Amino acid sequence: MAISESLRERLRDAFMQGTLLAHSVGPTGETAWQPVQGVHRAEVSWESVVEVTTPHGSMVLTGGHRVYTAPTEKVEAEGLQVGQRVLSIGAGGVATLVPVVGLAVLPPRQFMYDLTVAEWHNFLVYRPAVVVSNSPDRNYRFRPPESEATIGCYNQVFGYVWTDEEFADYLTIALDKWNLHPPETEELRTVDMVCQQKPAWRAALLWGALVNAAQALAYNWTVNEFSYSIGGISLDIQRTSSYMDLKRNAEEQWDKMTEAKSRTVKYVRGLQQPRFGRGVRSAFGPYVGKGVLSPRNFV
Repeated sequence: MAISESLRERLRDAFMQGTLLAHSVGPTGETAWQPVQGVHRAEVSWESVVEVTTPHGSMVLTGGHRVYTAPTEKVEAEGLQVGQRVLSIGAGGVATLVPVVGLAVLPPRQFMYDLTVAEWHNFLVYRPAVVVSNSPDRNYRFRPPESEATIGCYNQVFGYVWTDEEFADYLTIALDKWNLHPPETEELRTVDMVCQQKPAWRAALLWGALVNAAQALAYNWTVNEFSYSIGGISLDIQRTSSYMDLKRNAEEQWDKMTEAKSRTVKYVRGLQQPRFGRGVRSAFGPYVGKGVLSPRNFV
């Protein structure tokens, strides 16, 4: 929905003043207007993008963004099916269910925007009249608030800092580094082989993967760090330092484990033989050849 520049300015001012509100649904079905606590621009170029249509209109979401099917139940947008009912806020502020009448996969996008809404951490998308989950979601680089939970089922919900595919890459890199340390273990070429043949090494690979993952996030956040000062207002955003601390802590554990691995090298004691033997040839040891004991050869 296109909005005018004046309305855009009013929304921005309301958000800065803390008075911008969004319609939200509680765990028992009650509805209320809750303050918008944050607006996020997320890089989602690796995410699928889907268009979900209801009888009221359409919305565009990342595939991992969760859509409510009940006040305490939700599914990822890419997991919805036509005909499935999703939570909505109807006339009079009553929570109802509306059917999904259309689904479409759209081309990838580099950025998409989302909200953080107080209290129940969900909000109504106006055009399709659908209640969606709070930002961030599956592939965003934030953790959701602690109150993001399925209260009725006592089931805590955690957001993903890394996708499964990303962390699998970090595990592979950790395995490559692990095989570089003595003793030589190149026969363990995959993570599955390590888990089956050397289960004691699983912890080491996880620590190594965490080192790589934290380092990647620190690099990723570097472009979003800045210092801003104008009109007496200063703002500093530093995002990499915490991940670098996490990386250093994980590296300590990783180094301890690689040191323990190097101690598993089996040292072979050489064959013992006399230093001096009979004759010149036996100077290389009595097992090399039989020496000839004569004055000439001895001299």
